[in-house]
Amino acid sequence: MSGKPLALLLVWGLALLISFGLRFWGQHHPGPLPVDGTTVGLLVFGPALVLVAWLLMGWTDGERESDDCEQESR
Repeated sequence: MSGKPLALLLVWGLALLISFGLRFWGQHHPGPLPVDGTTVGLLVFGPALVLVAWLLMGWTDGERESDDCEQESR
């Protein structure tokens, strides 16, 4: 397995691990979760920064997805 299926599997697997971890934490610590400003900032802006980095890396390596679409339509 390589390429996009592997990436999807890794992303969804990581999301499930985080979800189960938070659920486990919530069951054992029923009070409010103590968070600081740094944690909130990472949760709010982290995914956007990762997406921007991923898009920029995709544009700088010479292979853009739109190039693939043009080749497929010929």
